[in-house]
Amino acid sequence: MSTESSPDRIYVVDAENRPLAIMSPEEVHAQGLAHRGVLLLLTDRRGRLALRRLPADHPLHPGRWDVAGSGHIGAEEAAEEAAQNRLPAAAADLGDSLRHVRTLNAGAGTGAEIVEVFEAELPDKAVQALAGDLSFLFVDRDELDALVSSFPEQLSPDLLTVWRTRLTNAPS
Repeated sequence: MSTESSPDRIYVVDAENRPLAIMSPEEVHAQGLAHRGVLLLLTDRRGRLALRRLPADHPLHPGRWDVAGSGHIGAEEAAEEAAQNRLPAAAADLGDSLRHVRTLNAGAGTGAEIVEVFEAELPDKAVQALAGDLSFLFVDRDELDALVSSFPEQLSPDLLTVWRTRLTNAPS
């Protein structure tokens, strides 16, 4: 999963998600150790999934389309706090509407991350703000299917995992 907004120190965990050690994300990735991450699925009122284009200087997937937010859970953070910290600025006031929906175990599509998936429906004001930003895009299921079929190299592994595991209920 993504290393964007990565904290300085993260937990290394066992298969049961129990902490074993605290290390830098770089060390954890270099050794392929299991650790914790968070993924945000934000939708508009019509159920379309918010995508964002990663910046050109992103360390792993520059310029690719990704979910609205993702990253590591810091050693000093709860999963909910990590999710809140990775919200786009226009959606920072989601507060209690952000809800945990699933945990993805480490493995195919997540690398060595145990990923806590959160979702929320964006208020209209946040949708308008994001829609006016060219680094965001809202897609329904058919559009996401077309992107995956025709342009998979333009999508982040996080987004491909969302599509592959059908985490989003975006309408057709």
